[in-house]
Amino acid sequence: MSALMKSKNSVTPARRRSGGWPRRRYVGLLLACAVIMSGLGAGGWYLWHNGIVGKTLAVAGAELSAWGDKQIIGAGLTVQHVFVTGRGETSKGQVLNAMGLRSGQSILSFDPDQARQRLLQLGWVETARVERRLPDTIVVLLRERKALALWQHKGRQVLIDHGGKVITRNNLARFAHLPVVVGKDAPKTAAALIEMLSQKPVLFAQVQAAVRIGARRWDVRLKNGIKVHLPADDAFGAWSRLADLAAEHRIFERDVAAIDLRLPDRLVLRLTPEATARKNKTGKDT
Repeated sequence: MSALMKSKNSVTPARRRSGGWPRRRYVGLLLACAVIMSGLGAGGWYLWHNGIVGKTLAVAGAELSAWGDKQIIGAGLTVQHVFVTGRGETSKGQVLNAMGLRSGQSILSFDPDQARQRLLQLGWVETARVERRLPDTIVVLLRERKALALWQHKGRQVLIDHGGKVITRNNLARFAHLPVVVGKDAPKTAAALIEMLSQKPVLFAQVQAAVRIGARRWDVRLKNGIKVHLPADDAFGAWSRLADLAAEHRIFERDVAAIDLRLPDRLVLRLTPEATARKNKTGKDT
């Protein structure tokens, strides 16, 4: 575990005497309000209805809460250490800012559940658990998302995880090795596609991008520029067939622009414009 916040002082703060006068004063204020209300009758109802009494009680409650925090801090129950596990992509500053922590605050005023909810708003954080350990320590256990692909939509790219959730839009250069998926609904089905493609690792290593077509099927673009049209049904069968053809017949070494696998009983090759021109001129395939 790595400590994000260390104790500023090694000496335990001196305890302050917790006298009873402040509490008696606030309780007395509340009782006074009650007596005044009962004595004023209709006038008291007017004060209550117009919020005057409510505001007075709110001020008294805030002062009582502040007084209570001072007693807790005086007793040494303050946040001095924060330990975090599972943090890889999420920075220390992001964790502390999300939890709203400051060194020396009352540990009893810190709400672990609210801190957890704020941590879950961070792009890389998939799950979070926050524990308060008296007298002075907060423990945070994170599980971060795993990057799957770059999703290109409306001319911009974002990093997504296996569930299709956006992780981040920043510093994407170091994820350039990941495949790019294109299309409005591409994130929803990207994990299933990449799982299928990766079952043929030699061929998968050639994948650069995949475009979702009509919410039914995929076109895969290889690093050599060849576009592969996969069928809507039995896409894995077609992908396996292509892997075998690439290994046995070296079709990627030919002047091919596209490979259409949408028909189950045949494979259609479309030549590059240059190869087509040569074929028209000589009458022979290249």
